[in-house]
Amino acid sequence: MDKKRLFFIIFAGVFGLTQWGCENPENDQAELISTSNNTLSSPSVGNGQTGQVSDYFYNFENDINASFYRFHPSILGYDYEKYYGLFQKDPPAMSYRTFPDYLVTMEPDDAPEYTRRYYIDSLSVQDSIVPDSVLITSTQFKNLELLEWDLDAEPSQQRYQLRNSNWIQSDTMIHYEEIFDVSAYRAVVDTPFIETGILFVDSSEWKDTNFVFMADERIRFTATFDFIRQQLSLDSLVFRENTDCNDNGEWDQHEEQIEDYNNDGKYQVLYEYTDQNNNGVYDEGTDIIIADYNADGIYGVVYEFEDRGNGLWDPAEVWYDINEDDQYDLNEPYEDRNCNEKWDGSESFTDANANNTYDDGEEFVDTGNRLYDATEGFTLKDIDGDGVPDKLLYTIQDKPANLLVDWSDQENPVVLLEISLNDDLTDRWGNVYTDIIEEVDFLDFKQQYVDDVDSVVTLYTREKVGHIKHHDQLPEDYFITKSEWTTTSGGVEERHYNYQIFYEQNHVNQVVHPAYFLPIGFYFSPGEIQDGFWHKRQLESEVLYFTSNGTIRDGEQVDTAYYDTTAIAIYFVEKSYTVESSQATVPAARKRYENDGSGTFTCLFDNSMVTDPEECPAVDTTFTDCFKVTRLLTMTMLGSGVQFGQRTESWLANGYGVVKSEVHVRWTEHPYMSDLTYNGTPDSSNQAWVGLNRLELASIQQSSQNGVFKRLTHPAQVIQLQDIANHPDFDYDPFRVSTQAGIHTINLREFGE
Repeated sequence: MDKKRLFFIIFAGVFGLTQWGCENPENDQAELISTSNNTLSSPSVGNGQTGQVSDYFYNFENDINASFYRFHPSILGYDYEKYYGLFQKDPPAMSYRTFPDYLVTMEPDDAPEYTRRYYIDSLSVQDSIVPDSVLITSTQFKNLELLEWDLDAEPSQQRYQLRNSNWIQSDTMIHYEEIFDVSAYRAVVDTPFIETGILFVDSSEWKDTNFVFMADERIRFTATFDFIRQQLSLDSLVFRENTDCNDNGEWDQHEEQIEDYNNDGKYQVLYEYTDQNNNGVYDEGTDIIIADYNADGIYGVVYEFEDRGNGLWDPAEVWYDINEDDQYDLNEPYEDRNCNEKWDGSESFTDANANNTYDDGEEFVDTGNRLYDATEGFTLKDIDGDGVPDKLLYTIQDKPANLLVDWSDQENPVVLLEISLNDDLTDRWGNVYTDIIEEVDFLDFKQQYVDDVDSVVTLYTREKVGHIKHHDQLPEDYFITKSEWTTTSGGVEERHYNYQIFYEQNHVNQVVHPAYFLPIGFYFSPGEIQDGFWHKRQLESEVLYFTSNGTIRDGEQVDTAYYDTTAIAIYFVEKSYTVESSQATVPAARKRYENDGSGTFTCLFDNSMVTDPEECPAVDTTFTDCFKVTRLLTMTMLGSGVQFGQRTESWLANGYGVVKSEVHVRWTEHPYMSDLTYNGTPDSSNQAWVGLNRLELASIQQSSQNGVFKRLTHPAQVIQLQDIANHPDFDYDPFRVSTQAGIHTINLREFGE
């Protein structure tokens, strides 16, 4: 049996991580000018609390699957409890996982003599024809099947629940042929990927690597999908909020103000006494006098405004009689026609013909709503097609809480608790709304571009066996992790992902593409952000978490400042790093419910009972053994003086890694007039921070194995960045350039979603 032959290549010298990539180093220089605060060399700092960073961040040799709730800018003001209470579902999620079975090779090409390529004529093919295909997928959507009023909720929280179908989607496969040239070469190695030491290769094994070169013009494929879609009609009746507060069907100015008797700046109904027996009149000697506001010598009820009626007899507000007792109860939903947030009965009248029904011409008491009505709001819309916008007496609210009533029979209006496809209604004023849930033709045009392969170069190289730098050390490894999440914009759900690359050398380091802003700055809209930031093409290393001999410590502080000269501009970069012991409360409790033992479960979140424990909402838990790490970045463009700031606050819990993390950003504030600051009101330090996103741990699963035993029985597979897109374990997702801060992806375009 022939033994496999091994030969080695020796490399000397040190290559900085910042040399990766293609930019001219003469146009890309960083000049360190200050390390004003640095406690790393101090034997003790803070309150003395310390911990191994691998216990508080992540041990990358463990298989970790974590799930986070990801709060983007539009919901950053919510916590889990508030979000779930409002939307009755969990906040958007982000998954995070490690790949302990893979190590990423990322070293520079430092030995051209071993990468010289030799053409192989026998393996090269001209005009190779390769069949290929592209899958075009339609937009994913759901049909609205039913609107159902939620009678089980608290009265103030009742609204229509939108009952949707399952996801609807279609796709089509388009087949085509690629014609291109294939050229074959051989070399000892493609790139050594080491800095120093010895690289061992197997001279009896060949490995082929394909390099694909694309034409400038991409191939365009199109498809149109035809759907019948069920949706809420454009009238959006359930989202309307009534502004016709005197219920006359006409737009009115504010009510006349009489006098602010109690000088509180409000116009309201004032009681001049406390009605001890609730009989509605002042009883001398029993009731307590508050004040004779209008100085008329009589203690009663005083109006500070003219509480006007509408000149019409108003029937009782329509309500849904849950217990069918013909009496309104406080838990029963009603149509609040006069905006006073309470149910009102019919106006009293003189029944001249004794028929127990109000008839036109009969006298009645025209009452107001006992509230001061400002000028009525409205929505402008041209409903009659005359080119002049009409004032429609409603505004649009963010929840479907407008109880719909059908007045087709004016004598017996009906509350619509359920609304199905093609249902209609008529309002009190005779306006007819057809197809509250409507069917529309939905033509979904999709296009997809694919790269047009111009040529393929196949490089045959020797198989790498190993790299040893020192006889008593293992090779330096880079670990890769991945986060995945989705966003929804305009009813369309979009999947996102990102890779993070870490390595441990003195500190926890992250490999990133540094990002910078272009003149003039102050970018917040999606279009501005897309064109206003740029990334270096080469990867660079930055410290994510400073450690003292692998230990994270309360009170640690590291401040640095340097000039970064790029081909675009010179930036003055200031970085501040602080650590403090802390605690964090997040919705990650392992126990969410109690088993009642009878096929039902009691959710600990709200004591509701369910038959499937998976339906129980998350429950808060507090991690007390935590470090809070604050990383502050301030980048100033020299010349313009514009600043961009980024603040990342992360809570690291012992045995759990990141349990909470927040990112805020800011642009230069106005130095004298806070009202002119673009991104909000400055704080006491004249800095106006805007929240970008927040992560809160939902769950985490970790499996560990002895590191030495694992290397012997199940060694990690080395994978190059360009090969990630070809591997099923990574879902065929390619590595992409992005801005990162730890496990965060920094995407300022989220401000526009």
